[in-house]
Amino acid sequence: MATAAPATHGQDDTTSPWRWRGAGLALVVVALAGGLVLRLWAPSPLWLDEALSVRIAGLGFGDMVAALRNDGHPALYYLLLGWWMDVVGQSDVAVRAFSAVASLATVPVLWAIGRRRSETLAVLAALIGLSSPFLLRYGTEARMYALLTFFVALAWLAVERALERPDPGRLAVVAAVTAALIHTHYWSFWLIGATLLMGATATVFGEPDRRRSVIRTMIAVSAGAATFVVWLGVFFDQLGSTGTPWADRARPAEIAIEAMQALGGNNRFEGELLGLLVVVLALLGAFGTARGDVVELRFGLGPLSIAAVATVATLAIGGGVALVTAGAFEGRYTAVVVPFVLVLAARGLAQFPAGIGLVTTAVVVVFGLAIGADEARRDRTQAGDVAAAIAAGAQPGDVVAFCPDQVGPATRHALDAVGTRAPLDAFAYPRGDGTLVNWSDYAEVIEAAPPEDFVDRVVASAGGNDVWLVTGLGYKSLGNRCETIIEILDRTRRPDRIISPSTVFEPMLLTRYEAAG
Repeated sequence: MATAAPATHGQDDTTSPWRWRGAGLALVVVALAGGLVLRLWAPSPLWLDEALSVRIAGLGFGDMVAALRNDGHPALYYLLLGWWMDVVGQSDVAVRAFSAVASLATVPVLWAIGRRRSETLAVLAALIGLSSPFLLRYGTEARMYALLTFFVALAWLAVERALERPDPGRLAVVAAVTAALIHTHYWSFWLIGATLLMGATATVFGEPDRRRSVIRTMIAVSAGAATFVVWLGVFFDQLGSTGTPWADRARPAEIAIEAMQALGGNNRFEGELLGLLVVVLALLGAFGTARGDVVELRFGLGPLSIAAVATVATLAIGGGVALVTAGAFEGRYTAVVVPFVLVLAARGLAQFPAGIGLVTTAVVVVFGLAIGADEARRDRTQAGDVAAAIAAGAQPGDVVAFCPDQVGPATRHALDAVGTRAPLDAFAYPRGDGTLVNWSDYAEVIEAAPPEDFVDRVVASAGGNDVWLVTGLGYKSLGNRCETIIEILDRTRRPDRIISPSTVFEPMLLTRYEAAG
């Protein structure tokens, strides 16, 4: 296997396991076929976040900004998804295909990053990218995380190229991709901050003949980040009123474990095992160097120090801010460091002797594809079943109610797809009609919204018609308010429990309440 030491562009190692052409090529074919199919196969209906993405992306720019002011994200992903929808359509397959393209586009960038070290590292990085459960999972979700991962990989490549030769063209690419990052997800702040800290350190303590390149590249990064000024007004509104009311304060250990689970594809045993294996390989890639059949570990600066330091610094800065500000962390935020970890893991694989290396690579690839397939087949929400039941049974004049409002977007998206006999009035607790979720001052709004008043509005609108109540239980900040709404309606109308919550990610209870005859 190649040692993946600092190499001239195009260097190939003569001990590469890909001399075993049959086994190596077979593994490449499996990874390509599995990686392509699993990025395009997601039979589950859109869940809450995906339905919100589609709804917001379909708005005009002014309405989009207003919606995002209450949602808590930057605008770039929604703009791009909206343009994609104009061309490709708004079916579940169509909107998810945008993420599939971004996820696939990340693979050749990982290959290019590895190719700058050795041919072996390029192939291994591409194989891990094709089979990564993280890239597979978010390549099938209408959210910004596949796009974010692509931008991170592209930024890494652009910065490396600019450091080698900081000409205007390469610096412009650095600025552009930095701007793309910061307008895609706010956790990019911490990656950009870590990059600037690393650049400042290199300027002070690095080689004198490289200082000019470092300074010019960091100026380009800063210029790209400075474009965020156009979004500052919206950001400060979000900062003051939205935050992450759906989750608890993140703790350092939680960030470490959830990041590892995300790398492995899920929080079940299989995902945790693969995530642990990827992390171990990444550590080996950061600190290991092959000497014949022996791998030496040296805890210091190595061939991929920039990737290791960027990973740790980004998660540490983001985690520290989350801890101080009571912010949340979800495994999907790992997108800001996934390219670094995958390339480090590829270099870790490159340290093994040829036979062991090929077997270990096959385990990582096949295990990743298996987890990706298992995740792809799982329903993420019951919204499709709930919408089908409402569409089949609802009559003109019936009312649909959601508690909390978080079960509304997915259900309403699915209802739009199947259609109903007539438009149905809709109400969502604590506010709205279930089309969107307004996260502004969310906990305070819930406290000020008596469940009894909500039931009165719903019943008054329904009159002598039926009420279809869609509920999700156990949501943060709701307490037992949805249960209270159920109890009140149970006392005044005849309940018919049509769909019970299952074990999917977004379970729902559907109850039809007939008016008293």
